Amino acid sequence: MLIKIIHRRTSFLLSVLLLLSLLLAPLGPGFSSQAARATGTVKNRILNVRSQASTGSSIVCKLTQGTKVTIISETTGDDGLKWYNVYFAYNGDAKEGFVRADLLNVSGSVSGNSSGGSTSSTAGGTAAGSGSTRYVKPSVAIVRSYASTNGDIRSRLDRGTSVTVLSSKTGTNDGKTWYKISFTKNGTSMEGYIRGDLLSDTNPGGTSSNSTDLSGIRYINGDIVRIRSYASTNADIRSRLTRGTQVTLISSKTGDDGKTWYKVSYQDRGYQLNGYVRSDMLSGSGSGTASSPGTSSGSTSNTPATIRPAVANIRTFASTNGDIRSKLSAGTNVTIRSEKTGDDGRKWYKIAYTLNGVSLEGYIRGDLLNVGSSSPGTGGSSTGSNSNNSNTSAGGNAVAQIRTYASPYADIRATLQNGTKVTILKEVTGEDGQKWTKISFTQDGKKLEGYVPSSLLK
Repeated sequence: MLIKIIHRRTSFLLSVLLLLSLLLAPLGPGFSSQAARATGTVKNRILNVRSQASTGSSIVCKLTQGTKVTIISETTGDDGLKWYNVYFAYNGDAKEGFVRADLLNVSGSVSGNSSGGSTSSTAGGTAAGSGSTRYVKPSVAIVRSYASTNGDIRSRLDRGTSVTVLSSKTGTNDGKTWYKISFTKNGTSMEGYIRGDLLSDTNPGGTSSNSTDLSGIRYINGDIVRIRSYASTNADIRSRLTRGTQVTLISSKTGDDGKTWYKVSYQDRGYQLNGYVRSDMLSGSGSGTASSPGTSSGSTSNTPATIRPAVANIRTFASTNGDIRSKLSAGTNVTIRSEKTGDDGRKWYKIAYTLNGVSLEGYIRGDLLNVGSSSPGTGGSSTGSNSNNSNTSAGGNAVAQIRTYASPYADIRATLQNGTKVTILKEVTGEDGQKWTKISFTQDGKKLEGYVPSSLLK
């Protein structure tokens, strides 16, 4: 009987010691003393602990306000902000993850840098050639936030750009070698991951752009011109500038379409930005009145009209390549401002209309309008049409257009029927001066986010 009691007590003590070792023992290699490490206390009511230094990574767990954590090291996340690699006790277990630095009250000094949760060196601990200089091989190479083609795009580097190799690892989904690199872009030091086959030991002969420094002022000569993140029509759209907008030339290069592109500096919504625009989209005149093919100054100005098909796309400029600004249903009243010949050789009208209480303008092909007529009782307004819903037709259920950012000029992310339940994330003032609400919602089984005028929610 005595032996059994001693045995039970011994088992209990061993269990306690094991739990304490999980809670107190450092989790990473080379951690010699927890007491020497900085600690943090959670500021927010709820804090997400992430698997990597990125808001796009998976959530390890959620910590409540006041929870204490031990800081292992700090790193720069793919959002450019400081993150901490931390460990802590959670439901009796020891866990590790990443939190944004501004969400902790920190006590003590944080030392050392972390990899952001995605670096694992190759056998031997470091990449062969670590610290060496390599050069970008293709015309444009994408640098990612972690070693995978699924990683967020951190930057794009031109051929011949020099980078410093920090470490290497096997990619998470392709089995290829990736390098963690450091580099300088637009005067800013950055880090990221690039596939090994996109780097060369020797400079491949300078940049593919044949970039030439320039100076001087030019002006946008199209109604709406896209400014790209690099010299290609495949590049992300950085801004959309209207006719007459002034830009400053920085350099020129040959794009991947064989045409000349200019890197330009410009102002957009109060921000000083850089981007690329095709040279034929600029002119030396700043009058903002450069003529467009077929522009009419006469008879069609301020002529009433109505939409003819069940749903018509209103474009940002007179082309089927123009972004879709709105979708208007049959019978919607519009006012024709002018006409011109589009790049397809057909007649297009610039029209004014009201959508969700906001006055807008855009372009529509001439054959999609009934010119000189108006529909009684519609007041020239429309709630749009859901082109993804076959049950929606002219005069059917009202829909709200969900935009990619808080502006009636932003691209349409989705259309939601009247009565659709959404989750409110935050309210902001849009570039039209009106209140917009950022929402999340589910459509076709996918969880999406976007912006909608606050007046359309109840």
